[in-house]
Amino acid sequence: MTTTSFTMQRSLITAVVLLCVSFCSAVAQRNPRLADEEAGKAIDYMNANLPESAIEAWNRAIIAMPGYTPYVYEKTVSLVMAKRYHEALTILEPVHTDTSLKDRGYQLMGNCYDFLEDTTNSRRYYRAGLIAWPTSGRLLFEIGQQYYLERKRGQANSWWLKGTQAEPAFATNYYWLARSYSETKERLWAALYGEAFLNLERNSPRTREMSRLVFDMWNRSLRLGDSTDPINFCSDELLETLDKRSASVMSFPVAFEFTVAVSSQVFVAKDSVISVLSIEKLVDIRYRFMRAWVSAGYDTTHPNTLLAWNKRLQEQGRLKDYLWWLYGYGDKNEMQRYYAKNGDRYDTFLVWFSENGMRFDSPLCLGLGCP
Repeated sequence: MTTTSFTMQRSLITAVVLLCVSFCSAVAQRNPRLADEEAGKAIDYMNANLPESAIEAWNRAIIAMPGYTPYVYEKTVSLVMAKRYHEALTILEPVHTDTSLKDRGYQLMGNCYDFLEDTTNSRRYYRAGLIAWPTSGRLLFEIGQQYYLERKRGQANSWWLKGTQAEPAFATNYYWLARSYSETKERLWAALYGEAFLNLERNSPRTREMSRLVFDMWNRSLRLGDSTDPINFCSDELLETLDKRSASVMSFPVAFEFTVAVSSQVFVAKDSVISVLSIEKLVDIRYRFMRAWVSAGYDTTHPNTLLAWNKRLQEQGRLKDYLWWLYGYGDKNEMQRYYAKNGDRYDTFLVWFSENGMRFDSPLCLGLGCP
C-alpha cells in the first residue's frame, strides 16, 4: 500500500467519523417534547391573532426540531398573518415542494404573491401545484378566486366547478359557487351548491351564513300569487337553452321550475302575493316538490346527486327534519319555536344525520356541468 493511498483512506475514515459525530450531535440536539410544547403555544398565539408571538414560539420549536418542514410551514403562515410576505417567501420557497405539505406549500407560496399583488407569480405557483397535485380542490379554488376578484365570474365559476369534481370533499369550492351564483339571476345553482356545501361543512360560521343564503335564494325565487313571474330560479336565457339530448326533453332548469310551480299551488292565495315564505312553508313546498319530481320520473331523466339524497331522506321519513335543519338560520326565531315543540324528534334526527350524511367520495352531479 502506497503512502498516498494510505493517506487517502485515513482521510476518508476521518471524514466518516466526523459525519457520524455530526449526525449524532444533531440527533442529540433534537427535543421533540419541547418542540411540541412550543408548537402548542404558537398555535394558541395564532388562534388569538398574535402572529409575532407565534413566530417566536415557532422559532423555538424549529430549534428543538431542526429541519422539520411542518413547523417551517406554520411559521410561514404566522409571517403571512404578520404581513411579512417577503420574509415568508424566503423561508417557504426552499421547502414548498416537500411532499409532507402536499398542495399547501404551493398554495401558500401563491397566497404570498397574491398579497403582494403579483398575480403572475401567484398563478405560476398554483398551476405548478396542480401539475404535482392535479386533484387539489384548494389550488383550483385559488385560481378561481383570482378570476372572481378580476370580475371574471364565468372563469371563476368554471375553476370552482372543476374543484368540486376534482376533490368533492373540499367544501370551499361549493361555498364560492353558491355565493357567486347568488349574485346573478341563476339562483338555482346558488341554492343547489349552497345546500351541498351545508351537507359537507355542518358546523362553522360559514354554515350559518350559507343556511341564510339558501333560505334567501328560495325566497327570492318565489313570489307566490304573482300572476306575471311567480317562479324565478333561472334567467330566461337558461330556461330557453335546450337539453343537449333532444329538443323533446324538458331541460333540468325548466323541469325544476315547473315542479316547484306545481308544488307551490297549495299556498297561492287569491288576489295576494306572499312576499316572504316561512321555513314551515318552504319545508312543505320542498316535500311536495320531491314527491312530484319522482312521480313525473324526473329523477330518472335528470340524475342529480342532491335530489337523490333528498329522495332517500323522504323515503326514510327524515326529509322534513333535514329541511328544518337546512333552513334553520334563515329565521332563527321560527327555528327556536319549532325546536321548542319538536326537540326530541329533531335531536334524534341530528344523531342519525351525524352518522348517515350525504356522501362526497365521488364527483357530484347537481345539474351544472355534471361529470
